[in-house]
Amino acid sequence: MNGLISFNSNSLQTYDIAAQTGIITNVINHGSIPDKVANLYQIANSNSSAIPFIDYPSKAISISGVIKGSDQEDLDTRIDTFKGYFNGKNHNLDINYKSTNRRYTATATNVGISERTGALLYVEFTVEFICTKPFGKDIIATEIANVSGNTLSTVTFNPVIGGNAPEQLPITTITLNAITGSGDYVQLSNDGNDQKLLVFGKNLQAGDVIVIDGVSREVTINSQLVDFEGSFLEFEPGAQSLTYTDGFDSRNSDILIEYQKQYL
Repeated sequence: MNGLISFNSNSLQTYDIAAQTGIITNVINHGSIPDKVANLYQIANSNSSAIPFIDYPSKAISISGVIKGSDQEDLDTRIDTFKGYFNGKNHNLDINYKSTNRRYTATATNVGISERTGALLYVEFTVEFICTKPFGKDIIATEIANVSGNTLSTVTFNPVIGGNAPEQLPITTITLNAITGSGDYVQLSNDGNDQKLLVFGKNLQAGDVIVIDGVSREVTINSQLVDFEGSFLEFEPGAQSLTYTDGFDSRNSDILIEYQKQYL
């Protein structure tokens, strides 16, 4: 595989054909699924067992290639710069795939540089990464719904959710342009598995912006963290149903629901 790749905003595909210098990353191994943990529990008096849940704690990715310099000093400088790219932890690893970029949160756990032999002006490298967030995701968000001037207390959306990871996590932004009445709540429901998230008792006013972030697991009103009841919505890939409700007598609101597709 030979495509665009960067780590912590540093390109790992910089080869200049005319100058014959730079980084060539020619092997990118990220196709395997994340590590998978399935805990097995024996069912009493049944001669059988069950797996109540499956976890994906991490994903390993490795790359390899060549660094080429114009002379010995240039190559040494390029090697030093290259190794410095991999300091720190939990940086963006962006890999071009299917004509777009797939992003992982990764930490380099090993950087290997071969010994230069004789007068050769290149070295080979390997880098191993561990991703503590095991699913790759699209950089650009996909809209589930984008409604301006909603006047209904209950609205159901029926999106087809993409990606192939077991959970896809929406971020919902609700802008209250105008409201009347004392029913001070908004609620989101995943109609497929009965997950519900309720925000109530916050003295909601016209102009408030409510963000329900299923990725960071936070709810904010006007950028301030607030308490909530229930659980964040998680969607499986495929046809799904999501319902918005509120308790106002009347409302004019904008509803934006989007997510970044996640992949095994």
